[in-house]
Amino acid sequence: MQAARKIIEKIIGKFKMSKSTKVTKAAELTGSTESTEQRPKASSAKLTAQEAKKAIYIDYEGNIKLPPTLLGWYVDGEYKASILEPLFETCENRYKAKGIFIEDHTELALRLIQQAEDEGRLIVSWSEHDYLHMCKVLTPRDAERLKVVYRNAIRTAKPWYKQKYGPLPEKASLDFFEDLLGFHVPERFGLGLVGNSLRLIRGQIEEGRGYAELTNAARDGWTKVVRHNKLDLEGMAFVIKKVAN
Repeated sequence: MQAARKIIEKIIGKFKMSKSTKVTKAAELTGSTESTEQRPKASSAKLTAQEAKKAIYIDYEGNIKLPPTLLGWYVDGEYKASILEPLFETCENRYKAKGIFIEDHTELALRLIQQAEDEGRLIVSWSEHDYLHMCKVLTPRDAERLKVVYRNAIRTAKPWYKQKYGPLPEKASLDFFEDLLGFHVPERFGLGLVGNSLRLIRGQIEEGRGYAELTNAARDGWTKVVRHNKLDLEGMAFVIKKVAN
């Protein structure tokens, strides 16, 4: 237990030192850490070990005050993603980002809901901002379907931590739990890179450039966004499978 406390103190120190450079997913995707919109009420239930194992983990990437650009999902150890922002069509199926194509947001959301229903799975994200993004493109009837199969991963992670270690010393961020439980994310794919990379790419595409005409920094930015998304999903699955019971 003493060793665990030292690890936690080290993680907290790292988070405090870099706090000014970190951008939360909620702020990056909605423009604020607090939304003035009415939130569709999601379930507060925790995941069981079996539910965590079978879950469809989802994660959006995007810029402040703009609709999301990418939606990734991870199920049974396999990562998939679709481009949601039409402007980014030129980024389809590229080097180190193969198999990623543009898809209508609503159609993809409905497909994931249908998969969850047909296969007895839950759709899981880290905090409800992903749930809210999905709700925005659904009819009220389909949003109710989502509500039935959706779980917020934090509802499982926080009680586990409190039972094991006491009150959370930090916000319940995914990277905090990844560090605590031993899931390593290389710095070049970590926090704070998605927003800048997408802005750089978007600006060049708006100038009329195709993927081949993007700068090396922009093309590298796209592979970083995709890799970041994949690692977030793998890390979330790793954490929830460790803490669910």
